[in-house]
Amino acid sequence: MPSPKDVSAERFIKAYASHLKRSGKLEIPNWVDIVKTGVSKELAPYDPDWFYIRAASVARNAYIRGRTGTADLLKVHGVSKRRGVRPRHHFAASGSVQRKIVQSLEKIGVLEPHPDGGRKISQEGQRDLDRISTALMQKIRFKAGKEFGSATGQGRGARRAAASGGRRGGEYGSQKKYKHINDPHDHGAFESVEALESRINKRYASDPFVNLEAGAGGAGAGGAGDEPSW
Repeated sequence: MPSPKDVSAERFIKAYASHLKRSGKLEIPNWVDIVKTGVSKELAPYDPDWFYIRAASVARNAYIRGRTGTADLLKVHGVSKRRGVRPRHHFAASGSVQRKIVQSLEKIGVLEPHPDGGRKISQEGQRDLDRISTALMQKIRFKAGKEFGSATGQGRGARRAAASGGRRGGEYGSQKKYKHINDPHDHGAFESVEALESRINKRYASDPFVNLEAGAGGAGAGGAGDEPSW
């Protein structure tokens, strides 16, 4: 079964954040619209759903690492801040925000205490994350197959041609593959292969090297089967 390890972090976090928002079980604090996510920030996040996105990131981190805690999340969600002409420094995220997210996920059963400290993904949380990963993989495979079918002609057009007796509908079908071979202005289909060869022979009768009935050399090159006199 696909897991969050098989899906890109961006797609999984976006999908799981939408799932948490639709469920309505995650407890949202009252200060989500005014709080800063770290000392390196000047304002609160512009995205009104940032709490769900951060919660989805914490759940994914706990799933992949097997164990996580507030101290680990401070470093994971920290940023590198520019300080003008001075070198950049890494600033940790807000510990209060990380702690509140972990507690909210633990209340809805996604996380549970780890014997060695910190939190780990629960069985129910692992089932939800695996289910969302499976749905994402199916969507990606369906989209990739649709694009491949369009590129190789194996999509709806090929099925329609086969149903109407086209190129894949039989030995000759509706003779669509014999169109536009002799005359680019002739849009009719040939009734058989013999009619096609007869049309080609009539068109190239003046060229002894192309005539299909007289052989490669033609009558002027020593008869049928002889090598042409270049």
